[in-house]
Amino acid sequence: MIQPIDYQVGPHTFRIQKDVAIKLSEAIPALAPFTVPANPNQEIIFNVTIDDRQMKTEEEAPQTEGDICFDWEDADCTIRPLPGEAHLIFITPRSSGKAYCMECSHGFRQCTVHLPDCQTEDAMPGSASSFVLNNFLMMLYAFNAARLHTLLMHASVIVSGGKGYLFLGKSGTGKSTHTSLWLKHIPGCHLLNDDNPIVHADTSTGEVTVYGSPWSGKTPCYLQESAPAGAFVRLEQAPQNEIKRESTVPAFADLLPSCSCLKQDKEIYREIISTVTDLASLTPVFRLKCLPNREAAELCRNTVTAGGQAVTGNDK
Repeated sequence: MIQPIDYQVGPHTFRIQKDVAIKLSEAIPALAPFTVPANPNQEIIFNVTIDDRQMKTEEEAPQTEGDICFDWEDADCTIRPLPGEAHLIFITPRSSGKAYCMECSHGFRQCTVHLPDCQTEDAMPGSASSFVLNNFLMMLYAFNAARLHTLLMHASVIVSGGKGYLFLGKSGTGKSTHTSLWLKHIPGCHLLNDDNPIVHADTSTGEVTVYGSPWSGKTPCYLQESAPAGAFVRLEQAPQNEIKRESTVPAFADLLPSCSCLKQDKEIYREIISTVTDLASLTPVFRLKCLPNREAAELCRNTVTAGGQAVTGNDK
């Protein structure tokens, strides 16, 4: 067994152990900024072992009637519940059509990823092994962190004035476009993450913090940084720029669709609902109808930094 490596993402730490010679720093370079010194007293939210054993295929594995099938990051995913809080998870990248398996026990806390071809292919970014491993890790983080008031969200995040502003919306809405307008036209801000930031609600202090993560979509922005969450902004394309602050119930409805979650696991989903409820009451949530222009970014910045109410801009 090769020496385990610990990674801190957001406020939590997970551990990877290897029975193969795959170099994680080469397979998933985005993990490197999140490496932390091993500490035997550190609380670990999940532990992953990587080996090169050939696992049974999805068709050969024990069958159940509770398969959960969904799309996940350009791949088809199946989660197969087994007795005793155990699961099999299969990821099939659409680029290759080959299924890879992860065995999970103790409610996704102890896991083994089988990468039978990691010895024969170059484990570099873009290879099937690195793609699958990266997505297994992202999935495990989302499932385990949810129990700890921490969410993996689909958002693009700008830090301005020491606070993080999260832009939400369906794929294609223009989240990255809008944050690029902040970067271009608003001095002193920077991108924290462009696709999957971490959000933690500390219920004892009422503080909400947003963190960078190793998962940032097509934009390589992997920062081990954090900032107090200043606001959530749900984007909507429109013929003019208009922004308003949401009340608590619409705010909840704006936040929930942007959370990575497993609705079929009642325990995990209950924790996500609880955390989203906290976020909706602790942090301002805005709805921004906008054009992809400078005025939209300036209107948004001026409103969210002031905690403002409904404002209509021009449609230049």
